[in-house]
Amino acid sequence: MHISVVGLGVEGQQATISLLKRGYDVYSSDINRHIDLSLLKKENINEEQLDLEIGSHNLDKIFKSDAVSVSPSLFNKDMAKNIIERGLFISDILNKHKNIKTIAVTGTNGKTTTSHMIYHILTNSGFNVVLGGNGGGGFSGYNELLLKANEEEYDYMVIEVCDMTLDFCNYVFDIDLIVVTNIGYDHMDVHQSIEHYTEEIEEFIKDKTAVLNSNDENLVKLQNDNTLLFDKYDGKLNLFGKFNLQNADAARVACRELGVSNKNIQKALETFTSVEGRTIKLQYESNEIVSGKTDNVDALKAVLDEEYFDTVIIGTPRKHETCRFNILDYIKKYSPDTLIIFPGLDDTTYDYVQYLNKLGYHKDLRVIKHVDDIIKYIQTLNNKKIFIGGNGQSKITLITSKLID
Repeated sequence: MHISVVGLGVEGQQATISLLKRGYDVYSSDINRHIDLSLLKKENINEEQLDLEIGSHNLDKIFKSDAVSVSPSLFNKDMAKNIIERGLFISDILNKHKNIKTIAVTGTNGKTTTSHMIYHILTNSGFNVVLGGNGGGGFSGYNELLLKANEEEYDYMVIEVCDMTLDFCNYVFDIDLIVVTNIGYDHMDVHQSIEHYTEEIEEFIKDKTAVLNSNDENLVKLQNDNTLLFDKYDGKLNLFGKFNLQNADAARVACRELGVSNKNIQKALETFTSVEGRTIKLQYESNEIVSGKTDNVDALKAVLDEEYFDTVIIGTPRKHETCRFNILDYIKKYSPDTLIIFPGLDDTTYDYVQYLNKLGYHKDLRVIKHVDDIIKYIQTLNNKKIFIGGNGQSKITLITSKLID
């Protein structure tokens, strides 16, 4: 079977890898001559199976494929529409997954934890469940999930849906139940405004059963006969943060809607542990440390509002993600004794320092470039409360693992 992959961002590269691992012959292309192919380069790829083209798309090869995978960012472009009209879109060719009861989890923050909680409850209740989705959130991408779901028999599919891929996921998957964790200030370069983001969510949940956050004023406005509300879970939960009580209640309400008993839900949530890369609390020598990906201002605020941290260690975003610089506006207001900045997704530490200078930030500010040096700095501290977060999930996870070891 010959499959084409159009667009080689994170999702496109993940799709290429997933297809090659299953033995498909793949033609992958991207019109950008300077695309970062680091994900592909890390894999041991059989070059005889991969026809890679950078700088253009060969339409003849694409339209002669047995199926075509299109990057979510290109879904509303003419290319994707043409592929759909020709009956070549991968989810229309490999479509067994559309017969599985499907739960989609979206929103600004809490998607990964809530998705894993639902998965944990369902599997502990005896169901066969497939979990995956958003490649940027730590999964292996939507195509990997689609391929898995078409290979075996499942009772349920749980998808983490990035808020920038709503239209794409609505087409690719036959969604039965949607959980929306919250609406916050992230990806505003795409959504343009909270109002427009809310309208996108309203369209996404249209004619579907939706579980919405009763603490989010924008989501409360979207209530209708098909919506259920969640609040804060009041059972036993071994996780840090009030925000995780909301994630747990979202999972509880969703699983009750699916027919799982309260007893099974409570039992499962008691044994649920933090997802790798998400917020965790640990003791390191005499210091108390909270660590986790908080790549937008709402996620950061949710953690820092829990308690005061003497030292805040923050990873920086990509160069084009200036919308995430508002994290620093909140940090100025929060005013930790010491602020450490490290290269997260990109080395934009200089831009962060410049931004803080413009804000008139006068507290102890340091830049530490290397993970090992961050560990060495933490080792000099005594009886401090430290938060490690911001952008750069892989580096935050690495720092955390070194502290645990």
